[in-house]
Parts: sequence; structure tokens; C-alpha cells
Amino acid sequence: MRQYLELKARYPDAILMFRMGDFYEMFFEDAVTVGPVLDIAVTTRDRNAEDPVPMAGVPYHAVAGYLKILVERGFKVAICEQLEAPEQARKRKGADKIVRRDVVRVVTPGALIDDEHLQSGEPNYLAVLVPERDVPGPARLALLDISSGEFVIVLAHDVATLRAELVRFAPREIVAGSSTHAFLRAELGLACPRLEVEPTDPSFALLERVRQLRREGGGDPLDTSSERAAALALGYAEATQPGQTLLIHRIRVHDPTAHLCIDETSLRNLEMFRTMRDGGKRGSLLWVLDGTRTAMGQRMLRSWLAAPLCERTGILARQDAIASLLAEPRLRRALHARLADVRDVVRLAARARLHSANPRELGALRDSLAALPDVAKLVRELGTRRTDTTLAALLDLGNDLLSDVHAELARVLVDVPPASTREGGIVRAGADRSLDDQRTLRDGGREALAAIEVRERGRTAITNLKVQHNRVFGYFIEVPRSQLARVPSDYVRKQTTANAERFVTSELAEHEAKVLGAQAAALERELELFEQLRERVSEAAQRICSVGERLACIDVLAALAELAESNGWVRPELVDEPVLELVEARHPVVERMLQKGRFVPNDVKLAAFGKGSTAGEAARLWIVTGPNMGGKSTAMRQTALVTILAQIGSYVPARSARIGIVDRVFTRVGAADDLGRGESTFMVEMRETAQILAQASARSLVLLDEIGRGTATFDGLAIAWAIVEHLHDRIACRAMFASHYHELCALEGRLPGVSNVHVAVHEERQTVAFLYRLEPGPAGRSYGIQVGRLAGLPSGVLDRAERVLERLEQEGRSNNPQLDLFSASASVRTPNDSPSQRMQMALALLQALLELDLDDLSPNAAHAWLTARNAELSALQGLAMNDDPA
Repeated sequence: MRQYLELKARYPDAILMFRMGDFYEMFFEDAVTVGPVLDIAVTTRDRNAEDPVPMAGVPYHAVAGYLKILVERGFKVAICEQLEAPEQARKRKGADKIVRRDVVRVVTPGALIDDEHLQSGEPNYLAVLVPERDVPGPARLALLDISSGEFVIVLAHDVATLRAELVRFAPREIVAGSSTHAFLRAELGLACPRLEVEPTDPSFALLERVRQLRREGGGDPLDTSSERAAALALGYAEATQPGQTLLIHRIRVHDPTAHLCIDETSLRNLEMFRTMRDGGKRGSLLWVLDGTRTAMGQRMLRSWLAAPLCERTGILARQDAIASLLAEPRLRRALHARLADVRDVVRLAARARLHSANPRELGALRDSLAALPDVAKLVRELGTRRTDTTLAALLDLGNDLLSDVHAELARVLVDVPPASTREGGIVRAGADRSLDDQRTLRDGGREALAAIEVRERGRTAITNLKVQHNRVFGYFIEVPRSQLARVPSDYVRKQTTANAERFVTSELAEHEAKVLGAQAAALERELELFEQLRERVSEAAQRICSVGERLACIDVLAALAELAESNGWVRPELVDEPVLELVEARHPVVERMLQKGRFVPNDVKLAAFGKGSTAGEAARLWIVTGPNMGGKSTAMRQTALVTILAQIGSYVPARSARIGIVDRVFTRVGAADDLGRGESTFMVEMRETAQILAQASARSLVLLDEIGRGTATFDGLAIAWAIVEHLHDRIACRAMFASHYHELCALEGRLPGVSNVHVAVHEERQTVAFLYRLEPGPAGRSYGIQVGRLAGLPSGVLDRAERVLERLEQEGRSNNPQLDLFSASASVRTPNDSPSQRMQMALALLQALLELDLDDLSPNAAHAWLTARNAELSALQGLAMNDDPA
């Protein structure tokens, strides 16, 4: 217990799993805490004592499952192992004969290395956040994946970028100052991972190692905040692997401004990685794209999709590589088939560096490296048929195919290595002469024992005499009770069973000692050879990572080429002008879900030619009207997805595409409240829309669906109207705005960059058929009642709705239609024309006037502001005409 308490004092914030023989035991508060979490019994040690010690334990062979539960629940767990056998401890001189133990690993959500804890196609990041000044503000984010050696520094220039990058990288654990924790919980809400308090400032040695890693990677020096973040991440990660050296491939700097930014809302609305329905991968864009054959390729595809490029040269290089693969389908398919034989060599190398790779995993590495010559040959053959200079950069394994590492693994390991080192059977015959000698002695001893059995049967005339073995008593001679009279006098009784007696002789004991000695020596030598082999792999880990990266790139490009060919995707034209011209574009996921040929494609033509564009130019903002279920949201989502696909370098689902490079994609599609923040659906909608209007630029693509529907009709219409004007006048970006407020269609005549389109519907009697086709002009009506009929609303409800609608339409025609709300000549009646009502409206107008920023008010915005406030102006005019003292 003294030994336990000393170790617990070093890891006070962790659950200490203390190895005792075949169990990991937990004591005191740890036992009380984990008992209900793991659903295991909590007992006591020294139960008759005045203050018994609570304890709980799990079998060592089943610890992985229990560990996974604890980590998923956010616990930190320190694994304490026995560092010697009990026999070694008993041989020590003096009073201290307790088995030596120490913590060999600290497991947290951000420090996982075992396959059972990791998703093969997803990274597992530990993050360290270092603000440059105060939060909120610019910050540096260091992200380290211990399982693969990936190390990234993110330059977050503002809070919005920091939040977007945290969502995109999705770290499992964040280390930050305690004052920053509240900010992170507020920003990330329910998606906030485990938070750890930032340790003390990094040592000079850690900072120097970060600088060395950066130099070795060929990058420019890091700024002070980036160095500090990287050093803290490295120090925290190393503390989870005591005595081990982490595999760090290199430190890469990620600048979000060089990539297309997709915020959290858009990632969710576009279902990039998970569906909104059940949070699963099936039905997401990644699900459609992922034809990769390796786990490394899966992770790289995910990385490309989360951070598309904004630089044409990089995009064109990927397009050229895909074109090369498309031109040679036979080579491409042979290449992809060979890649299927490659395991996750990067994570295997990282596990070898941490001395946790088992024999079977080294066997998987050996078999993977065996595929490299074939992959290299296929790539070279592909290159000889192309003249592109870009091909070699992306589709090339280089000159180092790790043949020396493969040869050593093949020389030492048996064909099918075991998963554990406990029983041996790892090293093949002929790999080591000393091991072969011990095995010969061991196996020869077993033959001698068989000979003893034959000889003793002849000497005693006991035909059913047997020489047997068990772990408790070792080797013995077993004689049935019916034959005990024939047992010789030199037999020494060892054990009595129900049906037999067990004996030992001096000859048997001598041979047993030889066999067991040889067996122990053989196992010891085998473990020594395995450790040497694992160390050899560890030394080559950086080389393995480099090859793994190249394999991943080839894998992703081959998968995208296969997808393009099988689905009829085309190479998009990427330009610098802010245009978006898609001919017969399709939604990649919806098309995959439908039968071939069922999806209805659509054209999109947007051009953001600046704030001063004239009516004769192509529209930069579409007002999209039409019924629910008609395809408005699908058309908008597919526009965003095609743009994103184009900027990762992929071909796209369309007949042709000409796309001006986009800096940000914003989507506000669908409605949901946020219980974690205590916000209503409308509040969430307004907050997300506010973020879009604050962050969008003229190079952005903005897609908004039914903004304003969550409040009163006039309020919602007014908000929607003002947002459209802001997108058109202030931001001047490419945008699509879907709405059931048909009054917005009047903006086509008012704003030169606005055009109306609608989803076509075929109406016959009281039924409608959705054509899912975008056509010019506004929709004639919303067909809400018809959609309700398709959804199965009761006929009585539908009949009543039709009568109410008819009456409302008549009243609308006899009074002022909503369209006139925003006309300059409208005279809006107030619900209560009393002086007090007029007074309230006038005061609201005056307050709004005081809040105007006149220095930043354009003529168009001023006109829009005035026309949106006819009611207040009328009230003010009424007060003046009545000579109201106020």
C-alpha cells in the first residue's frame, strides 16, 4: 500500500490501475469512483480493520474494454505495471522483496495509441490553446496526434476562425489555461471535449526540441506563441508515455486563410462527415467519396475535405493527377487493388516507437511493406505514359521503399506471428543460432520424456501408465488406482486424485529441469530478438511515415478517379473571377441514394461583379421560391458541395462547371433549437445568420433557406428583406436565398444583381407533382395545403385550411398586399390608430435614427431603411397633422 500511495501521489488527478498478478486493482476513492462506471463490485481490503480500504479490480486480459469505457467518460487513467517477476523480487537481498512497479502509460482521450480506442479513418488530436493576448482574440492552436506523429500548428487570427478550426480538427482533449475553459465551453457547447488545465511554462529544452523539429521539417521558424503551444503539447504528450520517445514526423503550420473555410453550421447542414438524421457516416459526403483502400488514405481524404484549397496551383496538380489515373483505368485498378494489402503503416511505426507494437502488428507492417515494390512499379508505368510534370509530385513513392526494414522483418518473424509475446512462437527457425539451440534442447527433452513413459510401462507392466504435465505440479507419472500394487519403490508420491495417484522419480525431475530450463531460455531469447526487431522498426519510423504519406495521397487520388469514372463526374474549370456556372449539376449524396438516372440535375449561374453591377449583367443573388419538398434546399446544398469538391481537387457531378475560387462557404439550411445554450430555433437562426453577415466577403458563397420564418410574418419578412439587401449591397457575394415570402421577388426589379428562380411544379386538380427543376421567375404559390395532403393530413383539416386561405387571400386583395409594405408609396394602416399607438411608433423611429451609422450609410441602404419604416413615418406624419404636443 505504501508503494501504491507513492505512485498515486505522482498522479493525483488520474485513476491509478495498479497491477497485482492477474488483476489491475484500484483503491480508496478511485475504487469508489470507477465501481459504478465499470459496473464492477467494490469490496474492501482488510475488512476487519477499523477503517477498511475500498478496492475494485479488473482482470489484466480484459483491461482494454474497461479502459475504453473510462476514457470515453473523460477520465485520465495511469497504468501501473509490474516491472519484474515475483521470483526476481524474492531473490533480492534485504527486507524489500516487493515487486517493483511503476506507471508506464497515462491514458487520456487525447493520448490514445491502441487500435481498440481509435477510429482507423479519423485522427485523434490532443490540442493546446495559447491565446496571443486575452480571449477572445488571436490564438495559436497546437494539435498533436500521438498515434500517427502528426503535429499541426494552427494560426487562428480571430475567435470565429478559432472556433471553426476547433470544430474541424475535433480534438479529443484540449489543454488550456483555466481562465480559457469557460470560453471553450461557451463556444463549443455540447461538442466541448475533455479540458485539461495548462501546465507550467515549457522548459528551454522543450522549446529547443520544437525548434529542432521545425528545422528538420524544412519550415520557417515559429513565432513565440506557436513555439509555446507546440512545446506545451509535446511536454504534455510525453508525460503520458513515461520513458518513451514520441514519433513526431514534422511540425506543419496551417493557415486557415489559405483554405476554404467551412464553419460548424455549414459542416452540419451540408452533412459533410455525419448525417443530421442519426449522426452516422452513411449518407454523408465523406461516405460518397470514400473509396480509399487504406486507413491513411481515409484520414487524408477527411483532411482534404475539411480544408479545401484556395490556391489554384495545388488544385490543378490534384486534377492533373486524377486525369492521369482516369486515362489508365487498368493501371489504376491494379494500383488500388494492391493498396488494399497495405495496413496503417504510420500508426504501426508510432506504436513501434512507443514499444507497444505486438508481433502480429509487426507482421502486418512486414506484409504492407511487401506491397511497396508493386505499387511503385505501377506508378512508374503510369508516369511513363504521361508528360505532366505534376504527376511525379503527387503519384510517387520516392526511392526509399524500405526494403531493408522489410527484409529484417521477413527474416525474423514467422509467417503468422501471435498477438502476444507471452507464449513465444514469434521468431522463425534459422533466424538465430542461439534460439535454435535452445529449441533443440527443449524439443529433445520432450522426446526423452516420451521415452521415459515407454520404458516405465515396460518396467512396471502398467500399460496405462502416463507421463503428464500441468502448471502446478510440473511433470509426473500418473497410475490408475487399480494398478497401485505394481508401483516400484523408487516412485515418490506427489498427488492423489479421485481415480489415480501421481508420482515423480529422480530421472523425471532431472529431465523436467532440462526441458523447462531450455524452454525458459528459448522464450527469453525470443523476447530479446523481438525487442531488437521492434527497435529496428522504431529507428526507421520517420522513413515509414514519409512513405505512408505518399501512399495516402496515391490512395485518395485513385479513389477520386474511380469515383469520377463510375459516376460520370467532370473536371471543373477553376478561375479567379467570382463566377459560379454549373450545367446540369447534381447532388452527390442524393444521386447515390436514388436509382441511376432518377436525379434531376439543375443549372446555376451566379456572378458577383461587385457592388456597382448593372441590371444587364448576370445575377449574383438568386431568390428561390417554390413549395416545400420541391427541391430548393437540395439545389442549394448541391451548389455548395460541388464548389467544395472542386476546391479539394476532385472532379464534380455536373456536365460542366466553371467556378471562381471561394474563400468561405456559408449555409443556413434547416431549423433546430440549441438546448445546450438555451436558445430557441429563431434565436439560433438569427445568431448563425449574424455570424454569416459578419464574416462573409465578396469571394464567399452564401446559401440561406427560409430566414425569418420563426417569428411573426411581417417581422420575418422585414428581416429577410433587409438581409437580402445587405448581401447584395454590402457584401456583394454569390448567394442563394430560398424563401416562402413571395414579396421578396419584388427585389428583382429593385436590385440589379438579384434574379428570381423557382422550383417547377405540375399541378392537376388538387394534386401536385414536384419536377425538381429550377426555372426563371417567381413561383406562383407555395402549395402548402397540397404538400399537407401528400403528407397525410386529415381531409377535414385540409378542407378547413382551403376555406381559411381563400378568405385571407380575399382580405389581402381588398387591403394592402404585403408586397406594398416595402414600396415607397405605401400607406400602411396601423392596427390601432390611436395617438398613443402613433406615439410609440414615432419614438421607435427616432430611436432607430439615433442608432444609424451615417458615415457608413450608402444611398441604397438609406433608401431601404426608409422604405422599411413606412408605418413609423405615417405615425410621425399623423402626430404632426394633429399638432400633438409631443
